[in-house]
Amino acid sequence: MDDEYLNDGLISRFEQMLENKTHYYFETDEFYEIIAYYLDVGDLPYAKKAIDYAIEMYPSSIDIQIKKLEYLLAVNRLKEASFLISELKETAENDLDYLIAVGRYWSMKENPRMAIGFFEKALESGEDQEYIYNCLGNEYLNLNETDLALYNFKQALELDPDDEFAFFSCVQCYDELHVPKELIEFLNEYIDLKPYSELAWSQLGEVYMQLKDYEQAHRAFDYVTLINPKSIMAYTQKAACLEKLDDYEAAIEVYKETLELDDSAGFTYLKIGNCYVKLGLPFKALKSYHQALHEDPQLPQVWTATSDLYESLGNYEEALFYLNRGVELDAQNPDMWKRRAYLHIQLSKLEESSLDYYKLIELEPNNFYNWLGLIEVLITIGDYQKAIESVHQAQKHFNRAELYYQLSNCYYLLGNEEMGRKMFLKASEMNASLQLEMFKKYPILENRFKKSPKKPLGRKSK
Repeated sequence: MDDEYLNDGLISRFEQMLENKTHYYFETDEFYEIIAYYLDVGDLPYAKKAIDYAIEMYPSSIDIQIKKLEYLLAVNRLKEASFLISELKETAENDLDYLIAVGRYWSMKENPRMAIGFFEKALESGEDQEYIYNCLGNEYLNLNETDLALYNFKQALELDPDDEFAFFSCVQCYDELHVPKELIEFLNEYIDLKPYSELAWSQLGEVYMQLKDYEQAHRAFDYVTLINPKSIMAYTQKAACLEKLDDYEAAIEVYKETLELDDSAGFTYLKIGNCYVKLGLPFKALKSYHQALHEDPQLPQVWTATSDLYESLGNYEEALFYLNRGVELDAQNPDMWKRRAYLHIQLSKLEESSLDYYKLIELEPNNFYNWLGLIEVLITIGDYQKAIESVHQAQKHFNRAELYYQLSNCYYLLGNEEMGRKMFLKASEMNASLQLEMFKKYPILENRFKKSPKKPLGRKSK
């Protein structure tokens, strides 16, 4: 039936009937087309209304009953679908739509073998083969029989080279089979057939990126920009390849080309700034970072990158200023809190650094070095009691000699010689090789050890 008539005639007439709450006459094939239209566009409530009217007028129509079966599958009413499949079995067992619907039913029931049987029978009709091959490919994927899935998707693609579903399914199969060279051959063959395929050139570039062949990847993405001069993805990937090839100046020029196309210029300016950093041009990098912040002040990576750059220039105050803004935007990022703790230490703001470590412990309680850092800071600021409390908390997660050395140091500094020696002995039994490192870090340990080594350290006494 002519599509224009269907859209402008049949559907309008049917919906006018519903609006006027009356009954118009439709042939069975007209109802069939109306129902098919609503199923295709996903308007299931209207599909149901059309089915109800059609069955009322043509209760014995097999075609309408099959459309009802398709509707039941679309709304996932599998029990009702099962009854209808049984009712239609004798009269519709060779009908193409019925076979496809039953195949879909078994697929939804997660029985790929049964689904394949019906799809293969449907294939014998010689109609809708592209769709059926895709269905078969999906079922073989469900069975993890990727070679057979690939065969069927290739058959579908051969029937319609513009079938994007079949194309991407083939790529997926090659990925799952871990055969990148065969995937490259497939893509090159497809490109020979369709030399202006943006999809194929893009996929080829992605494969070469995975293989770290950045020159070939750059070539592929360059073709994409020729095919589609507005492809932001292609320009970005071209620039990324140039970065991998250490050609940062060329990468900057490509990133600049994207600025005219990109709605999110902040990220592009960030990339440009990163390239300038690698070129050893910090002030040009800063200019790019500030442009990025102007374009998108809500991008935490830019605040962090700017902070990193100021830190590399020895300007810790500015580094901390920009990092603080990054933390506000991405407060659950442990790396930001680690960097902030470090900057606070560099600026002799140890109280603030201890707060950063408390937050780190909240975010990563199973990271030993977060606890170690917190305890070090508490010891440095002279809050030995809190340091001891933190060690005890850390020991709920870790049984490490370093913690006992820290405890020994704290107890000695608090004047508790007995506990200091007890913890030192315990630490040494656990790991005596750390003694020299701990003596340098905590001089009081070496002082006490040399004064009264009452028993050998580093081994348990009998």
